[in-house]
Amino acid sequence: MENSVTGTLPKNGLTVADRVDGPRVDAIPALKKAVSRVQSLGSQSVDAISDMANRARDAASNASDSITAYTRKNPITALAIAAASGALLYAAIRALTPSRD
Repeated sequence: MENSVTGTLPKNGLTVADRVDGPRVDAIPALKKAVSRVQSLGSQSVDAISDMANRARDAASNASDSITAYTRKNPITALAIAAASGALLYAAIRALTPSRD
């Protein structure tokens, strides 16, 4: 007694291998296209991250140059700002640290 799938295959001229290989052959171009798109997106992501890192490095360098120039022009004011910032940071840490008593 033949089932409906195997019973009709020889009559149609198809074998089981033909029925399995057909979708696999059709899937190969789609997989290649998907891999290509993923590689392209990965490359774009790396380029974007590299660009952001360069911008951040440039901004930090500009800020450092600006602080250095201000300190050279106004050494007393810069020293007072640094001392006040340190005192404020110390007070904040003391306020937020639990007591050991």
